[in-house]
Amino acid sequence: MALDQSALHEFLVNELAVDGSNLTSDAPLFSSGLIDSFALVTLLTFVENESGLMISPEDVNLENFDSIDRILGFVSRAQN
Repeated sequence: MALDQSALHEFLVNELAVDGSNLTSDAPLFSSGLIDSFALVTLLTFVENESGLMISPEDVNLENFDSIDRILGFVSRAQN
């Protein structure tokens, strides 16, 4: 499975129990409280496994991880 918008959406709904009815690609995940810091570890592991990246602690911030779009943008930048 490639890390794309669909895969991230499915993971958030199925694994982290995020309500998918209003989950858009630009919906804030952390700043809105949809997911918490405990879920972050699971999310980071998923992103690393699907993208082949090793995410450094300094990259873990709202700018990179607060929405599906931001996560995909971060992965794209990190892979190039």
